[in-house]
Amino acid sequence: MLKLPKIKAVFDRKKKASAITTGVVEIEIVFNRTRRKVLSTGIELYSNQWEDGLVVRHAESKKLNKQINELIRKYESIARSILQEGDEITYQTFSAALERKSGKYGTDFINFCYDVMDRRGLRASTLRAHKCTLEALRESKTIRTFDDLTPENIKRFDMWLKQQDPDREQPTIYNYHKRLKPYINEAVSLGIIDESPYLRFKAERGKHKPKEALNEEELAAVRALELFDESLGKARDLFVFCCYTGLAHADMEAFDFSRDVVTVHGCNYIDKQRIKTGTKYYAPILPPAMAILEKYHYQLPHFSQQAYNRLLKCIGALINTKKNLSSHIARYTFATTVLLGNDVPIESVSKMMGHTRIQITQVYAKILNSSIERQAERLANIL
Repeated sequence: MLKLPKIKAVFDRKKKASAITTGVVEIEIVFNRTRRKVLSTGIELYSNQWEDGLVVRHAESKKLNKQINELIRKYESIARSILQEGDEITYQTFSAALERKSGKYGTDFINFCYDVMDRRGLRASTLRAHKCTLEALRESKTIRTFDDLTPENIKRFDMWLKQQDPDREQPTIYNYHKRLKPYINEAVSLGIIDESPYLRFKAERGKHKPKEALNEEELAAVRALELFDESLGKARDLFVFCCYTGLAHADMEAFDFSRDVVTVHGCNYIDKQRIKTGTKYYAPILPPAMAILEKYHYQLPHFSQQAYNRLLKCIGALINTKKNLSSHIARYTFATTVLLGNDVPIESVSKMMGHTRIQITQVYAKILNSSIERQAERLANIL
């Protein structure tokens, strides 16, 4: 008579768990005395959090035990389906049935996402953003397998994003969900999961807090700082360069003076496409930015965006501003303080910024009081 294999949860099979090191909970499927299959649950525990086949002394003990039991029931269901087809349950028949259920990616959802991402042909900047989302998902430990794709776990990921970085704004969190959805939808279309958890979890779009550009005094204070730390000095110089060119961090990283700059009537202009959107832009290299290039012999230093923004926060503290200095604030300062503050027409600003629509520039370009005052004085002299 054909029999079901013995299926049970086992903990710390590799004997790694201790009071400070976690071990893994796995599901062991025993086919016979010499053949067994072990599948990870994605649950990691300390040595004192497992007793008599159950998770104990854990903030989510009830939920984790439920998750383990659901996996056991799932594997038992797969085994029964093999018996119903009249086949013997062996390592090979069970593995084949599991693969049909989970697809060629096994149970690992993140590996599935990377495989789909490689086939999508994403633009470099978009690819970086998607990788950032998947690595955040991996770090959160909320979703690892296809079985973890539940509305409850999506909500846990949402909460993790908020707690992991309290400065992360709701539109940014929304974009994490937006980038994750296509991979989940692909899993649905392939029949790996029945429905998207986003059908029962709605991420709020939210609104960005208004960003404030540096004013002329603050920009002058940044430029005047005497910095003896080499990294801080380089970060400040890059920030100033972007304040006077409008380059985003990705465009600054890819900047090549010999390839990207044209000279017209003795003035240098950056003439290329934005990495993020592929839109053409044409921006002058104003004297403060040119001085930075000369200082570094036309080869700008390089920092990752995370390291760069971390250094900029230190610089913001040194000039005693409450504004959160970042790579984007430099671009914002270029549009408002440097260009609009000196009455450059918004159409020209849009071209220099590489915006696809002038409406985008209007979001950047708040009307400055100083501009209104200058225009009022000009009108008063005319009228």
